[in-house]
Amino acid sequence: MFKIPLLAGFLAVSMLVSAQRSVSLQDCIKLATEQNLSLRQGAAGVQLSEKAANQSRLLLLPNLNAGTSYFWNFGYTIDPVTNLPLSNNFQANSYQVNAGLNLFSGGNVANTIRKSQTDLQVANMNYTATIENVQFQVIAAYLAVMFAEEQLKVADQKIVTTEAQLTDSRKLVQAGALPEGNLLAIEAQLAQDQLSRIQADNQVQQTYLDLKLLIQADPAENLEVIFPEVARFDMVKAAPVPEVQSVIDYAITHRASIKVFDYQLQSDEYARRIAGAGAYPTLSMFGQISTNFSNAEYPQFGIEALPFNEQINNNRSEVVGISLQIPLFNNGQVLMAKQNADLSLINTQLNREIAINNLRKTITQAVNDVRAAKASYAAAEKSFNAAVNAFDFAEKRFKAGTTSAFDYTNALNAKAQAESLLVQAKYDLIFKTKIIDYYLDKPLDF
Repeated sequence: MFKIPLLAGFLAVSMLVSAQRSVSLQDCIKLATEQNLSLRQGAAGVQLSEKAANQSRLLLLPNLNAGTSYFWNFGYTIDPVTNLPLSNNFQANSYQVNAGLNLFSGGNVANTIRKSQTDLQVANMNYTATIENVQFQVIAAYLAVMFAEEQLKVADQKIVTTEAQLTDSRKLVQAGALPEGNLLAIEAQLAQDQLSRIQADNQVQQTYLDLKLLIQADPAENLEVIFPEVARFDMVKAAPVPEVQSVIDYAITHRASIKVFDYQLQSDEYARRIAGAGAYPTLSMFGQISTNFSNAEYPQFGIEALPFNEQINNNRSEVVGISLQIPLFNNGQVLMAKQNADLSLINTQLNREIAINNLRKTITQAVNDVRAAKASYAAAEKSFNAAVNAFDFAEKRFKAGTTSAFDYTNALNAKAQAESLLVQAKYDLIFKTKIIDYYLDKPLDF
């Protein structure tokens, strides 16, 4: 009778395990790059800029338009074919084809093309900067999951240790080797450990949720991060700390968040030239072919309307010309446009300087943080080793009945706290190191 429930439980566990998906850091970065909504918006922006660049090149081509019109004339009017006055009702229509070609417009077309191409580079740099930012967010979220997982392991191990000690203490109390008060102290410690475990597990769930949102995964999906080999962390610890100025120089030259200002400055310069083009004459060439038809008749002159095809051929008109427009006064619009363009250029220059200053400050702080994180990890490692030795000594004395449960639980908590601080220092060092790698365009893995 117990076979069916056991089988159902086995199947449920099997389905849970099979539904779990293990992901590495590179998997998460790839998923975020492909699925992140901000990146998809950025990709659409690049496509729009690319289409604008292609559209601007079409300005070099002539325009060609065709049109027709049809008229119903009533009462006294002018026949468009004969230009004679006529009081009879008649119908007329016309056809025309127009073409125009810009010959000179103060460099407006050429600079518009160059500006649109530069704007495409700006869009690409913004998109690249967004990718880098999302990748960095994924690393931070991934490390947060790993840190929470390790803290959960610490909490689990502490419960195992306390439960084992509780079992031994019960035997000693029953044998009369320990007072019952020691047993109560261990039971209280176990309850506290179980509460800490619940809090640690909740933190794991929260960090997983943050990671899932970044990679656009289903919040209900069962994910599991893959921990790197221990040797990778040893490489992080042993890696030398780079010089601040070398990191700053590289970042200013290569980071998309700075390069975007270089392209924006070029775009603003082209915008200045486009604004100034309004003060120059424009020269264009145009041509037109037109014809018309009228069914008007003049009985007093014995004139009847010719057939449609004959009128279309007879009334054809062809015109080719050159047009020159010289701006004399335009209500100050050109001057204002030039001034606005100058201000935009100055604003971009200032924004670039601000970004570089912020970059210098951030990188300097990041390098200092790496040095501090290395020192903190070394100190945390020494503290943990000392706490382990102290706990081992306290545990032996407690089992021998030469120390109180209070001293034992203090040593146990001190060991757990030291281990927690060591884990925190470990991931703090990894994260601070990845910040430097981020600015040096190194692979964001470990």
